Amino acid sequence: MRFRHKAAALAATLALPLAGLVGLASPAQAAASATATFEKTSDWGSGFGGKWTVKNTGTTSLSSWTVEWDFPSGTKVTSAWDATVTNSADHWTAKNVGWNGTLAPGASVSFGFNGSGPGSPSNCKLNGGSCDGTSVPGDEAPSAPGTPTASNITDTSVKLSWSAATDDKGVKNYDVLRDGAKVATVTGTTYTDNGLTKGTAYSYSVKARDTADQTGPASGAVKVTTTGGGDGGNPGTGAEVKMGYFTNWGVYGRNYHVKNLVTSGSADKITHINYAFGNVQGGKCTIGDSYADYDKAYTADQSVDGVADTWDQPLRGNFNQLRKLKAKYPNIKILYSFGGWTWSGGFPDAVKNPAAFAKSCHDLVEDPRWADVFDGIDLDWEYPNACGLSCDETSAPNAFSSMMKAMRAEFGQDYLVTAA
Repeated sequence: MRFRHKAAALAATLALPLAGLVGLASPAQAAASATATFEKTSDWGSGFGGKWTVKNTGTTSLSSWTVEWDFPSGTKVTSAWDATVTNSADHWTAKNVGWNGTLAPGASVSFGFNGSGPGSPSNCKLNGGSCDGTSVPGDEAPSAPGTPTASNITDTSVKLSWSAATDDKGVKNYDVLRDGAKVATVTGTTYTDNGLTKGTAYSYSVKARDTADQTGPASGAVKVTTTGGGDGGNPGTGAEVKMGYFTNWGVYGRNYHVKNLVTSGSADKITHINYAFGNVQGGKCTIGDSYADYDKAYTADQSVDGVADTWDQPLRGNFNQLRKLKAKYPNIKILYSFGGWTWSGGFPDAVKNPAAFAKSCHDLVEDPRWADVFDGIDLDWEYPNACGLSCDETSAPNAFSSMMKAMRAEFGQDYLVTAA
């Protein structure tokens, strides 16, 4: 279900040495005045194409740039152009060539490479500082706080508590995020959110800020539903449901992204979105396309809220864009749909143990990285006790109903559980 593209190496492709080190830039060239962003430009299964873009965000010219990052074991650069790329084990360094090192204020330059392996870059540095242009060289940003826990939940309030973040120079305060938007800044590790709506689901996470005003990554998210409700987000008798599918593979050949739901006017009309599809294999719900789902980096002009992804944020891709869509359109319910025409072959095996299958689906839908994104699950089995792309010749006549009962038992009454 993924579109696969082979990237052709350009004539300027450079042969890469197996090892090499490049010194860090001087403080005058520190990355507080520049940014470096990574984009995977193509993926053909056994390899991929990548592109780094360096931009001078400061007020004075840069005379050179050096980008460093780490790849997980098994992922490597095989060829590159418009930069001199070297490595020491899994640590990679790219340095400008003679003609593209000088960047005037506001100017940017890109270099590309072909790679092999499944991993994405991490621990990015630009001229010795952070690649997002916010860090102070020699001063690390704080760590992520612990995932909040919720207590004292009422119709209109909830108390949140979390474990402290760490920082080399000290944590100054914490931003509390509700459904992705900041609602408070506190100096301690607890906060009570008031003025909520009864019977409503919310998601909370926390970011730490250090004494240099650098913010670290967000904590895991905790989903909280205030008391006084209990219908699980069901529309109710007579309520009109306007549901549409958003396919993860559409970001490739169709070039259709979550923002297109806004610009086309669809987000103003729909009430529910089925995000399609997750896979069913090995008796479990599994990710369908990790790159499209949570790894693809979005630029500001592609993003729902006009804010570009950073290289080190904990969640990117469609899941993060759907989070931003929900912040803009809080009435929309989003369900994670599993199966479909191509990936329904795993259902007969999965329903042999409906409870274990349901638990695997719940654990995936409620992964702390995107627990606030989804309001339920949709099971698109094509077809129980019949033939689609594959034939179900082994399931009992009641396999479908047993599966749905197990899903409802696992997800509870606060989630939507549907079937296409």
